[in-house]
This record gives sequence, structure tokens and C-alpha cells, in this order.
Amino acid sequence: MPPLQLLPLLLLLVASFLRLPAPAAAACSPKKCGDLNISYPFWLEEKGQTPCGSPSFQLNCNGSQALLSRSMFGGYQVVQVFAENSSFLAVDNNLPLDDGCPKWWFNISLGLGLSPFVISSKNRELLVLDKCTEQQVTPPGFNRTRCTNESFYRLGEEYGTHLDYRGDLPPACRLSVVPVLGFQGGAGYIPSMRQGFLLEWTVPSDDCPKCEASGGQCRYANDGTGFSCHCSGDVYPEKCGELTKINSQRHHDFA
Repeated sequence: MPPLQLLPLLLLLVASFLRLPAPAAAACSPKKCGDLNISYPFWLEEKGQTPCGSPSFQLNCNGSQALLSRSMFGGYQVVQVFAENSSFLAVDNNLPLDDGCPKWWFNISLGLGLSPFVISSKNRELLVLDKCTEQQVTPPGFNRTRCTNESFYRLGEEYGTHLDYRGDLPPACRLSVVPVLGFQGGAGYIPSMRQGFLLEWTVPSDDCPKCEASGGQCRYANDGTGFSCHCSGDVYPEKCGELTKINSQRHHDFA
């Protein structure tokens, strides 16, 4: 039997063999912003943290609102994510959500730029006519807004159908199209804009879960077009333990 003074040392050695390896830090681990649970492919921008996802899915938590960092004026709020359908509900805070009277109307699609997000066809169209300097009579099928300038609105059909619209639009007006989910309960255009609209993404979203399951950390190139899995100093295309590694030069291209 070993001397009593050696027992603590033996117990420490046994514990070291039984101790499980510490899991790799999950760079894209779930976070919370207000009522929104943020998880892959979305990730939260945090000071001092290495970027852990595609720039297009980067969110900035402004109090209780999670905003797409790369959207126009940073005003696209992510309200709810449906990962199983690769879609999410968004509210464009650039719109006149208080009184419905902006300084200027615009097509929301312009604010998405080169992002991987597309406006879902499940939305309907809010058609707005403004800058109607010569329009004195409400155009057929439209309603006059509460704004002082000559502007009119109506709820259209499935988003995208305005491209085939052959109605008689006043030549003195400008047409803007805003995606909405409809006029709930007969309400007007302002509540429909507050409710938000559906966006879908078209990029693969299964790389990061495979990487993290293998003990790695997800990284994307600065331009968001390339993915790599970082594993204890080595870099792999998809997950840890693959036969092929990414060369050191490409390694430096990733944030």
C-alpha cells in the first residue's frame, strides 16, 4: 500500500486520465438579442471577437433589436428566423413606420444590394405612387395617403407581379414597391410595414454545424465567399480530420 502522503498525487494522476478534453470554443455559438435567439448562419457582432460567419449574416444588437450590419443604413431588423425554411422575417426601419410619410419612397430590393437574400414570393406588394405633382384625382384602385404631398397606395398581388402590371398609372407619378405580408384585419399600409416581410437566403448553411461537430471553429473569408474550419492550429475545407488541409497562404486570407 502506498504511503498516505502519495495518495493525493495518485488521485490527481487518475483524474487527469479521466478528464474529458475541453470542447473547442464555438465561435458561432448561439447568442440572444432582445427576443431573438441568434444562431448559425446568423452571428452577432461583438467587440474584440473574431468574425465567425459570413458578413452577409452579421448582426448588430442595438438594444433589443438585431440589425443586419450590411444592409442599407443598417436599418433591416431581423425579427424571427425560420432556419428550416432558410428564411426570416424582417422589418425595414428605414420605412416611415410612425406616420407613413417619408421624405422619399424607395424600392426595398435596392437596399439588399449584393447580399444572398431575396424577397420571398410569399409576400404581397404595397404599391405606392408619389411625387404626383400633377395628380389631382385618386388613381383607380388606389387610396390617398395621409401625407401632405400627393401620394397614393394600394395592396397588390404576389411580390414581383408589378413587373407585369398593365394598369393605367399616372405618368406624373413615381412607383415604389414595398413587400408586405398583407393588410391584416383590413388595416392600412402602415401596420403592414410594421409587421415586416419575408426574406429567403440561397447560400448553403450546413458547413458550420459539421465543422463545430468535429471540434472546429467556423471562419469565412473577408468577402464572405469562402469557408474554412479551424482545428487546433490546422485549417480544413469543411471539418476537422479531413485528409486535405488548406495551405497556409489561403489561411491568411480568412478573417
